[in-house]
Parts: sequence; structure tokens; C-alpha cells
Amino acid sequence: MNTDEKTSNDARLSRLEQASEWLLRMEDPSRSEEDVNGWLRWCDEDSENLVAFEAFQTDWRDLDALKVSGHADGSALTALLAQDADLRPRTSMRRRRLAVPLAWAACLALVALAVILLPKERDSSTPRQQVAATQTNRAATLPDGSRVMLSAETSINVDFNGSKRNLELSAGEAYFKVKHDRQHPFIVHAGNISVTAVGTAFDVRREPDGVTVTVEEGTVEIAGDVFAKKGLPTTWRAEAGYQLTYSSQGRTAMITNVDTSSALKWRGGELAYVWEPLGAVIEDLNRYSEHKVIIKDPAIAELRFTGTVFTASLADWVKAVEQVYPVRADNSANGDIVLVERR
Repeated sequence: MNTDEKTSNDARLSRLEQASEWLLRMEDPSRSEEDVNGWLRWCDEDSENLVAFEAFQTDWRDLDALKVSGHADGSALTALLAQDADLRPRTSMRRRRLAVPLAWAACLALVALAVILLPKERDSSTPRQQVAATQTNRAATLPDGSRVMLSAETSINVDFNGSKRNLELSAGEAYFKVKHDRQHPFIVHAGNISVTAVGTAFDVRREPDGVTVTVEEGTVEIAGDVFAKKGLPTTWRAEAGYQLTYSSQGRTAMITNVDTSSALKWRGGELAYVWEPLGAVIEDLNRYSEHKVIIKDPAIAELRFTGTVFTASLADWVKAVEQVYPVRADNSANGDIVLVERR
């Protein structure tokens, strides 16, 4: 192996090692907003970073060690690493040092960052796609190099054919880190509004009664149908640090200054609420759980909640709700939890 090949192999191995470290940090309950932004910057530094991670993730999914036992051993992982990096580890000590973080990273990748990309139509240009998440947050790279993170039970339809990059958010919440391209506007459609951005980062949350847009970087234009009956659409502009809340019923919008680091904590599995109806909070949390929380009494749904909920600890949150509110949690036969009034 000549010097150039050795340097290239070392770089590829280092890239895989960095990917494993980022995955571990993203799954650490003590991770911070700075960690999330750091991971996004790492992906943005070099297109090969995400390529290496996804290639590693795909290969690892097929390993019998993970499928059968649910964990990885050092020898299987070392073989995979050698295959992806096209090299053999120099010493057994290096193999042991890499095996633990990379094994955990591979497992976490399947749970936390796997993405379902389902082609819907294909033509001679860019295929239309659907990006979907189930009960955990999902991250994906779009055909233009932009990145998206979806909250649980969220899906978007992607159509990058033609002069515009069109995406439709059918439900849930999605964070977009847009690749700069002024010739092809990046437009997210959500219900009665559309959000247009060029080279920025923003979040769109769709709810039954409206849409919330939070701008982390740059500026977005938000078009609504406030005067749709008269054929006069209305457009608002929101800059970084601002949030627009659109009401579908009143067809009105309100722009407020927000702490985006708090508003976007959901990307790390942390959901924050301020004076929200308990029914709306539970409806949101149910997207992250196989077993649902059910409210039978409408009066319970109207109780107000302020606080933070970790999606990985919903059972603990329900116990806390029992202590704070006049409710009792009963377990049903199918595993669901029913909240009833405590008498």
C-alpha cells in the first residue's frame, strides 16, 4: 500500500469513527442543543460524512449478529469496518478500541436515525419520494443535499422536478436545513400555507387547527389563504429567532420572538409545553408510543399543562400527572393507559 492509499484509508476509518461518536452523543439523554447543532455541522462539512454513515448503517443491518442476538461482537464489527474502509486494522488493540463505540452506534442508528425512503414515481429526472417516520425521530438527506429531521409519525412528500423544490407535510413536525439554491426555491406546503426558504433552517409543525413555523437561521416567506375567497393570498416574512403561528379556523397569523433552542428541543427527544391543554399534550405524546394514553372525560383534556416531557420516559410522565392532577391512570388489557377522574 503506497502513502496516498494509506492516507485515504486512514481518512475513511476516521470518518466512520466520528460517525459512531456523533450517534452516541445524539442518543445520550444529557445531550445539549449544542450537540445537535454540532452533528448537523459535521454532516455539512463534507458530503462524504453522511455517505459513509449510511453505507455503514446499511451493511450493519444485514449482519446476523445484530438480527439474532440484538448486539454486536467485536469480530463481526471489525470485519464490517475493514470491508467499508477497504483496510485491515493495524493491531488487535485498535480493533478492541473501535468495537465498542461503533457497535453501539450501529444499534442506535437502526433505532434513531434510520429513514424510510419510498419512491412513489420515477421519471428521467429526480424521482418523487416520501420520507416517513414511525415512533421515533428520523433524519434524512433530500435529493438536493438538504437535510430533514422528522418527529414521530410524520411524513413528507418530496417533488424536486421542475424549477421548484416542493415538499408537502401531511402531519406532524419537520425540521429543515436547506441547501442554498436560489434558482430552485425550497417550498414546504402544510395545509393552507406554504413556507418558502432559500439556504436557511426552519421548523414546520402541522396541527389540526393550524401550522407553526419556527425560523432558526435566515428568513422565510409564509403564504396563507387568509383572503382566499377573494383570490388575495397574504404573505408574511419571519426571520431567525421568530415563530409564526397560523390559525386555520380564523385564517390569521401571529409572529412572536422565541428561544429557538427551546422550541426545537424535540429533535433530541425533549418536548416543552406552556399552558397547553392536557388533551393536546397527550395527543402529541401518543405519536411516540406504541401504547396510547386515552382520556375518557373531556374535562381532563381541558386541564392545562406546563413543563417538559422526555419521549423516552412517557411512563414516568404519566405517574407524575397522577400526582399533580386529579386523575388516575388505569392500564387496559392491550397496554393502553386510560386517564379517569380521581374521586
